Amino acid sequence: MLELHNVVTRYGEIEALKGISLRVAEGQFVALVGANGAGKSTTLRSISGLVRPASGTIMFEGVDISRASPARILSLGIAHCPEGRRVFPHMSVAENLEMGSYRRSDSAEVRSDLQKMFEQFPRLAERRRQVAGTLSGGEQQMLAIARALMSRPRLLMFDEPSLGLAPNIVEQIFTLIRSLNKSGTTILMVEQNANAALSMSDHAYLLEAGAMTLEGPGKEMLANPHIRRAYLGH
Repeated sequence: MLELHNVVTRYGEIEALKGISLRVAEGQFVALVGANGAGKSTTLRSISGLVRPASGTIMFEGVDISRASPARILSLGIAHCPEGRRVFPHMSVAENLEMGSYRRSDSAEVRSDLQKMFEQFPRLAERRRQVAGTLSGGEQQMLAIARALMSRPRLLMFDEPSLGLAPNIVEQIFTLIRSLNKSGTTILMVEQNANAALSMSDHAYLLEAGAMTLEGPGKEMLANPHIRRAYLGH
């Protein structure tokens, strides 16, 4: 479904990604782990078109999206839940969800999907008229996920979905992400909590200083001595 081949991304003179390659098959749950500053967020931003790779290719279902605009990439079926949630703080919950469907023209289906979001996220239904900036962190994360789902993505990318959330809310968010994958949505997740990310994933990659250094099934990566020492504190 998604393939990155020798992708190099720079910020000025700084090479944030040093020729990385990865693959996400349809229906998979793939985790990308590593330390802060390793290039994990830059990987997602390169895929979603928020930054343009200097070289290399990014293919999505046979289409080269390396130079595509974020709007084009979204229309092809890739949605990105960025770090820090990034809801529209001065708009209502309902308006935020409607923004998630702005590339769609099937208004009847959009209304149907909006109702489905309120059924799937009862807390958002209760707060549909509330300004998003006044929601709790967990509610904002739910809103960011629901807004992404309104685009009907085939691949949903998460950047640090547990960041800044209370442990009980983190478990709710991870349960939701797992259920989305089980229902057919392909997932690529960046997550600082390496233990949780590797436990949940079918396949995982370790990114260190802008380079891919390890990959394998999530549970095998969880048992890797280097990962246990460096990222799990064992």
